[in-house]
Order: sequence, then structure tokens, then C-alpha cells
Amino acid sequence: MDEGSPSVDPLLRSDLLRGWSLNAPRLIADTHSSRLYRVRRADGSGAILKQLKPEGLRERAGFAYLAWRNGLGCVRLLEQSDDACLLDDAGTQSLADLHKAEGDEAATPVLCELLPLLHAPSDRPPPPDLIPLERHFRSLFRLAEKDGPHREMAVWAARHARDLIDHQTRQIPLHGDLHHDNVMRGIDGTWRVIDPQGLIGDPAYEVANIFGNPGGAHLFEPARVVRLAETFAPVPGCDPRTVLRYAGAHAMLSTAWSLNEPDNPNATENIRERLAVAGFVRSLIGQQSV
Repeated sequence: MDEGSPSVDPLLRSDLLRGWSLNAPRLIADTHSSRLYRVRRADGSGAILKQLKPEGLRERAGFAYLAWRNGLGCVRLLEQSDDACLLDDAGTQSLADLHKAEGDEAATPVLCELLPLLHAPSDRPPPPDLIPLERHFRSLFRLAEKDGPHREMAVWAARHARDLIDHQTRQIPLHGDLHHDNVMRGIDGTWRVIDPQGLIGDPAYEVANIFGNPGGAHLFEPARVVRLAETFAPVPGCDPRTVLRYAGAHAMLSTAWSLNEPDNPNATENIRERLAVAGFVRSLIGQQSV
């Protein structure tokens, strides 16, 4: 969440500013699903106002996840309306920044420390509007049924996703989009996770998106794929092969999403990277290297 230039945004809902006593909004990000503003609260503290676009309304499940987690490992949800929320300001340094400077050796331990917090039991029941993995993987299952250049890989990934989902032994609330850009360090030095999808399912799936992030040449190193699987597997208490299978399935799910967004300028590169990750995973599973 880097500082942006002051901006008067006609799409910023003035009723949110009034209702939550906010001022000095600064637009800091405009994504395909939401707009983010750094704002000042009545007590002088900073916060982040997130306003969803129509394309991002499914992220309301993420609001429910944040409310349920109540600041444990995550940014704290302060206020919420139907399509907007107010969050604690998680800071400006992302784990991607740390990874760029110091690599997996510095970044991966941070993720391993956060995972037990994200998955810690709660005395409150899970929110009913969390998204099950069956629905989350819907785009991959559809891609596997279509003719096209990616069908063979999609069929392979869908087969693994189906088997994993059908044989889940433990289902818990999941962040659902854990990767380096979604982990921020605050001014107090604490790392916190932002922007959850709000899923419910096998905790082994939680790390699947990390294998394709952050973007760069390291994604094309099979040794990294093995190293991450072996590092993360003890956290949810599973074997590295299960982590790898989820990583491969997710890589093709991400490919399916990008294929559905032809106007996204990052789609082509995302497809290239995710296909590479899926290919490495498939090869490793076939070789039974883990």
C-alpha cells in the first residue's frame, strides 16, 4: 500500500466518510476489484478505506473472514458496510519488498509464523458466507471441459483438485489469497495479512498461491518448488506432496481466471508463469520427488 497522490475521486462514497467520521482521503490503489484510500479517523489515527467495485463483490466473504479473525494474524476490520470496509492501516512495506531484498530465506519464515495465527481455533463459529473450495475451483473445472491449448493441463489439475476436495479431512476458515503482496509490516514491526478471499476448506490449500509469487525468474526454479513444499507441509500437518498437488491445481485455477480476463494487461504474463509452476509440479509429482 504505497502512498499515492492526493486525489478527488467522484466514485468515493461520501456517506462512508460521514458515517465513519473520516477525512483526508488519499487514493492509494485502484485495482480491478476495489479502490483503496488512506484516510484519517476522528481520533487522528490512520486507516484504510476499501470500496469494492461490482467485479469485487465476492470479496465480501473476505470481510467476514477478517471480522471472525478479529486481528489475529490479519489486519483488523474496524467498520463494514455492504460493499466497503474500514481497516487498520497495515503499513507500507510488503513481504514482497523483503523478498526482493533478501529472497525466500527471509520471507518464508514470516509466512510460517503467520500461518498458525491465521488457522488458530476460535470460540466463535465460522462465518456462514465463507466460500467452499468446491465453488472456489469452479473456473478450473470449467476450463477442463473446454477444448483449447490448455485443456490437457487443466484436466490434470482438475483431477487433483477434485480428489483433494473430495477427501478433505479438516475444513477451517482460510485467508484464501496468501502471497507476499498481501502481507504487510506495520510501524510497530508486526507482519499482518490483508485482502483475504474468505474461503473454508483444507488448510493445506492456504499456501498454494505462494508458489507463483512474487513474480520473477525464481518461479522457474524446480528446486524452489520442492523447498517450499517441504517447508510449508509441517505447518498444516500434511505431507509435501499434498501441498504440491494444491499448488499445481491452484496454478491452473489462476490460469483459468486470467483466460477469463482478456483485457487484463497482466494476463499473458500470469498465464505464462502459472503454466510453468503447474508444469514443474506435475513433473515432480510424476517423479515422486517429494
